[in-house]
Amino acid sequence: MFWEFSTCGAKGPYGPTQAQCNNAYRNNNISVIVGKDGPLKGVQMWRVPFTKVYTISAYGAAGGKGAKNHNKRSHGIFMSGVFHLEKDELLYILVGQQGEDACPGNNNRTQEICMGELSVIEDEYREKKTLSDWAGGGGGGGGATYVFKEINGVLIPLLVGAGGGGKAYLEDSDDASDFEQQETFERNMAIPGLNGNSGAAGGGGGWSDITELPWAGKSLLEGAEGGQSCYQARATLQWDTYGGFGGGGGPCTSGGGGGGYQGGHVSQLDDVSADGQDGVSFIHPSGEMFLQPLAAMENDGEVHIELFLNCSHCKSGNCKKDVERRVVCICDTGTMLAADNVTCLAPKGPIPDKQLPLPLILAVLIATVILGVIFACGSLSFVYHRKKKQLEGARVRLQSTEYKLSKIRSSIIMTDYNPNYCFAGKGAGLSELKEVPRKNITLLRALGHGAFGEVYEGLVVGISGDPNPLQVAIKTLPELCSEQDEMDFLMEALIISKFNHQNIVRCIGVSLQTVPRFILLELMSGGDMKTFLRQNRPLVNRPSTLTMSDLLNMARDIACGCKYLEEGQFIHRDIAARNCLLTQTNSGRVAKIGDFGMARDIYKASYYRKGGRAMLPVKWMPPEAFLEGIFTSKTDSWSFGVLLWEIFSLGYMPYPCKTNQEVLEFVTSGGRMDPPKNCPGPVYRIMTQCWQHTPDHRPNFSTILERIIYCTQDPDVINTDLPVESSPAPEEEGSTIMRPTSCNGMTPLLGNPSLPVMLDTQTMEHKLGDLPEELRVENLVSWNLCTTSLQCVDEPSESSWAQSNPISSLETKPQMSHKLKNKSKNRWNPTYGSWVMESTC
Repeated sequence: MFWEFSTCGAKGPYGPTQAQCNNAYRNNNISVIVGKDGPLKGVQMWRVPFTKVYTISAYGAAGGKGAKNHNKRSHGIFMSGVFHLEKDELLYILVGQQGEDACPGNNNRTQEICMGELSVIEDEYREKKTLSDWAGGGGGGGGATYVFKEINGVLIPLLVGAGGGGKAYLEDSDDASDFEQQETFERNMAIPGLNGNSGAAGGGGGWSDITELPWAGKSLLEGAEGGQSCYQARATLQWDTYGGFGGGGGPCTSGGGGGGYQGGHVSQLDDVSADGQDGVSFIHPSGEMFLQPLAAMENDGEVHIELFLNCSHCKSGNCKKDVERRVVCICDTGTMLAADNVTCLAPKGPIPDKQLPLPLILAVLIATVILGVIFACGSLSFVYHRKKKQLEGARVRLQSTEYKLSKIRSSIIMTDYNPNYCFAGKGAGLSELKEVPRKNITLLRALGHGAFGEVYEGLVVGISGDPNPLQVAIKTLPELCSEQDEMDFLMEALIISKFNHQNIVRCIGVSLQTVPRFILLELMSGGDMKTFLRQNRPLVNRPSTLTMSDLLNMARDIACGCKYLEEGQFIHRDIAARNCLLTQTNSGRVAKIGDFGMARDIYKASYYRKGGRAMLPVKWMPPEAFLEGIFTSKTDSWSFGVLLWEIFSLGYMPYPCKTNQEVLEFVTSGGRMDPPKNCPGPVYRIMTQCWQHTPDHRPNFSTILERIIYCTQDPDVINTDLPVESSPAPEEEGSTIMRPTSCNGMTPLLGNPSLPVMLDTQTMEHKLGDLPEELRVENLVSWNLCTTSLQCVDEPSESSWAQSNPISSLETKPQMSHKLKNKSKNRWNPTYGSWVMESTC
C-alpha cells in the first residue's frame, strides 16, 4: 500500500487548510486532520492503519530563483528511512512549500528589473559595494518537510527532508559552490535543531529554535512559517518575496536559507550573488536509512509512505508481491529464478528443477534425426523438379507491390485499435490515402535527404479535378529497403493524412503502387526553420529583416499546431526546429510542423513507454523520456521549450558544447539552459515553465499559446532587438570543422560556437558507453537503414529540405531506382551544424 501527501495546493509561507486537503485527497485513500492554530497550524495528522514496518520518504521543497539568477534553482533534499509504526499511532506531517521566485514582482519597476531593462541594483552595488537605496530580487528559501510524532507530550522528529536555499539576485559566475554543496543530515537528537544564521536575508527555520526576525524562517515549534522579504526590499521596491512554509527564510538581494532540522545560513552582507544555503536533514536513530539523501525536488515537497517489503532473503536483494500477496524474488535481466524461489541462475547454469531422464532425451533426438532424413529423401525429387519454377514465382511475388502492401496490411502495427487515431481493423486507413498515378507526377529537383530516401520538389496533376499542376514535396522510399521501413513509411503517410490544420503540413496523396514509393506533401518553399534562422542572423555588416515579432509568430504557429495535436491526444515526440517548415522566406510566412518520423510508433496509445532499441533526440527530451522511456503530451511541452530556445537563439544548437551524455547528466541534476542573448524575460519564462522536472507542472499547449500571444502584444517584448552575430555568415559555416576549446565561454577555436563537433565512432563509444541502451552510439546515428551512415550524434537524422542543384525530370522506373541508391558523399549539413557522411540505400 502507498500513501502520498502533498501541500494540498497551498503555496507561499503558510500551510494548507482542512478544506484544501479534503479537496486534494478526495479521490484517494488518505484522510487527514489539519491543524488550525499554534505550532501545528497547516500540519497534516494521519493515523497509521496497521502495525507494520513502513518506508517513509520526505522530500524538502526547492528554493526560489533570483531576479537575474534563474538558470537553476536549489533542489529540496530527499530523505528516506524505514520505521516500525503502531496501528492508530498519530503521525504528524508538514509538507514543505517552495520558496517564492523573485520575478515578476508586484510592480512595473520590479518587472523591468526581471526583464533586464533596469539595473539599479547591480549599478549601486558596483559603485558602493553595498546596497543602501536599492535591495531585493533574491529568492525565498524552500521549506523543509517534517515527519514527526508525539511521545509523552513531546514532539519527536522521525524524518526531515531539508529545503533548498533561495538564489541570489545575480549568479556568481566565479563560484562553483552551486554544484558542490553536499547534502548533510543529522541522526543525533542531542545536537540542537537551530535556525540558520540570518543577515540581510533570513536564515532557514530549524526544529526547535526561536527567532524574532520577520525575514527569518520560523522553526517547526514556532509554526514553521516562511520568512518575508527584508525591510529594505519591501520599502524601496515593494519586493514582497517569501520563504516557503516549512521554515524557508525570506530573501533580500541575497537568497533566503532553506528550512530543515537545522536551517540554512545566509550571507551576513547583502551580497547580490550570495545564495542561501540548504537546510540540514534528519533521520531518527530508531529508523534505518533506506536511501542516502539526495538533492532532488524542484518544486513543493512531498511525503511518501508505503509498507516496507523485506527482500533480504533474496539473492538479488529485490522482490515484489504477486497477485496472491506472496513475496516473490525478482532476478536481474538475463537470469532466472531457481526452484528455491531465492536464487537467481544464468540461463546456461544448473537448473535445480526436475530434468528429463537421459534415455528419453536420446530417444527423442534419434527419432527427430530419422524423421528428418525420411522427409529430406522424400522431398528431394519434388524440390529438384520444381526449383526453377519456385524461384521464378518467388521473384515475381516478392517484387509485387500488392504482396508488399498485403504484408503491411496484415502487420500487427496496423491491427492495434486506437480510437484516437482511427486505425481500426486490418489495413485501416489505407483506403483513406489518395493514390496518385505515377504518370501524374513529375520530379523537378532534389530538396534534401529524409529519413528513408531523397526528398524532391515536383509537380502533380489531376488533384481534385484541377487541370493545373500543383507544386508538391515528394518523400521517397528506395526500392531496396526492408519491410519494416515500408511499414514505417506508410505509417508516416497514415499519420499525417489524419491531420487537418493550418499549422501542420498537408498530405496531398501517395503513390504506393509503383516503386520507389512516394508520399506527396504540400511544398514548403521556405525550407526548414533551423536553416532559415541561421541564414537570417543579423551580422555586423548585414542587418536582418527578421524582428522579434517574426520569431514570436513562428513560435505561435507551432504552438497552434501542437495544441491541435494535444487536443487529439497525439504525441509528436520530436518537436524541434529541424522538423518545422516555412511556407516562404518573406514576410507573411507560416510555420508548420512538417515531420512525423519519430511519431510513427506512438499511435498505439496516448501514453507510451518506449522499449527496446531506439534513436532518441536527447537534447530535446525531458528526463522521464530518456531515462524511463515515458512519452506523454508533456514530453512535447518540454521539447517545445527547447524549440523556443532554438528560435530565439536564431538556430543555435541547444546546450552548446555539451555532448548527449553531458546533457543527460546536466538535465537530470536540475540544470537548465541560460536564456539566449537578448531573449525577453517573458519568453524565457515560458521556456523554464516547459522545463519543469515534474511533467504535471509543465503547461499544456493551450496555456503556452496563450502566453505566447500575450508576448506578441507586449511592446517591451516585440521592441527588443535581435542579437547581432560577429561570426561568419551561415553559408561560411561549412568551411572548416568546428572544434571548441572551451565550453564555459561557448567560444570555439574557429567559426560558429553553436555548432557541435563531429566525433569519430571510437570517441563516441567512449563517451556514451555507460548510457542506457537506447542512448548508445549505435542507436544515435541515423534513421537511415544503411549501417555505414553516420550522422551528428547531437541531432537525429530527418528531412533537411535544404536546396541543392536542380535536376531534370526523372523516370520512375529502374533508372530512378538506381539514382536513389548506392550514393555516398561527405557534405556540410547546415540543419545539423556538422559534417555528415552519408551512404543511402
